[in-house]
Amino acid sequence: MTGGLTNSQSEYIIDHLKHHAIISGEVSSLLKYGIPSQDNMVSVYFPESVKNYDPRKVIRIDGIPVLYPVGPERDSFYSLQGNSVVFHHDLLKSAFHLLSGYEEYRSGATDALGRFPYKASLQKQLGITTTPVVNYYFEAILEGLEKFCELNGIPFQRNRALTGPVLMLSHDIDRIDAYHFFETAFKFKQLFGLAPSPYDPGGRLRDAFTALYHFLNPFSKKNPFWNFDFLHSSASERGFRSTYFFLEKDGRHDNSRYRFSEQRIRDLMHRLAGYGHEVGLHGTIRSATDPAAMQQTLSNLNMAAPEPVKGVRQHFLKYASPDTAVLQEEAGLIYDATLGFAEHEGFRHSYCWPFRLYDHRVDCPLDLWEIPLNMMDVTMFYYRKLDYGAILRSVEQLAGEVVRFNGIFSLLWHNNFFDEMEFPGITNFYLQLLDRLKSFGMEGIPGKEILQRIVNSR
Repeated sequence: MTGGLTNSQSEYIIDHLKHHAIISGEVSSLLKYGIPSQDNMVSVYFPESVKNYDPRKVIRIDGIPVLYPVGPERDSFYSLQGNSVVFHHDLLKSAFHLLSGYEEYRSGATDALGRFPYKASLQKQLGITTTPVVNYYFEAILEGLEKFCELNGIPFQRNRALTGPVLMLSHDIDRIDAYHFFETAFKFKQLFGLAPSPYDPGGRLRDAFTALYHFLNPFSKKNPFWNFDFLHSSASERGFRSTYFFLEKDGRHDNSRYRFSEQRIRDLMHRLAGYGHEVGLHGTIRSATDPAAMQQTLSNLNMAAPEPVKGVRQHFLKYASPDTAVLQEEAGLIYDATLGFAEHEGFRHSYCWPFRLYDHRVDCPLDLWEIPLNMMDVTMFYYRKLDYGAILRSVEQLAGEVVRFNGIFSLLWHNNFFDEMEFPGITNFYLQLLDRLKSFGMEGIPGKEILQRIVNSR
């Protein structure tokens, strides 16, 4: 980023800072940018860095990297000078770089599925994937502001939009028929070595003929993917309510094999909503970059859903910055829940709270909000190949950060990810995982309610 922050960029960061504290007009008028004045005017001074990001210049204070250091101080974020507070480095620009996704926009790197790859991220390069660095910046700023207000007799109050940590438990409903024709055909491709399989030859044979039996048997009622009573009960027994993102069939693209208009799907959506869960859109492959596809799939879902749909997560986490967000906003959606790394759990934008997405092309924030994704079943078992113990340790690390800032832990678990043959004990592990998150004091509520609390707190 060349030069200091624009007005729009600095206002974007200050606006998010106000989600954590009530910053009065009096305090706002005393925020100054640049070097402290010589007239000893009582103020809060934020230095400005006009240099480009240089990884060789990054410093760390208490283990937290500062992307845009300014002064010579290396041990603290700020100091008191008389009744003023002077920050030593450009925390606002550092926060903007991470929170707005500037690195993704600047890089333009994509993987085979058109996603921004984890290996190209600043989070990986700086080793901060599991640390919500922006929250640490904000905490340092708020601590400085609080001391400034104490020194000068100005009221200061933390904002309590979230009174405790929150779990956003979600399910992407990609596949609902375990013994569909195409599901069965794929298992035979695996049997003959034409597609990858996690099983040995005996397992592939058993898997293929089990699928064939249930596919051909008109009296078979077995369908392990239709497990919505289990998903509901496992959540409600712990006081959680979830968000279900439904994916529509879209031609021959790699999406679902069902349509929203099917009576069983409509009935399911209404039943889930009646339990207090949220029905959201799982955007098709085309909808991530095609405005007509986005409008059509959302319209189809709204005709089937019990109430207007507010949230979306893109299939395969396919997201083009900022194009996808613009399409989502134009379609009338309120929030997105896509932005996590497929390859690694953690904080993709280094923040454990909802935030507004940013359009760098026009240097302006969007009205669309992001509830960032922290952990996905596919990430842990396929990309990372972790065992149950390692997954729980990772959960505890991320949850500890979320609890520290009363933030959001967003967990995605697909309805079809309970294959006991591939992962023995996985159903019990899922329940153990929910219990562990509950033990952190997390309240499990749907995405739309999370956003309502954030917006209504201002």
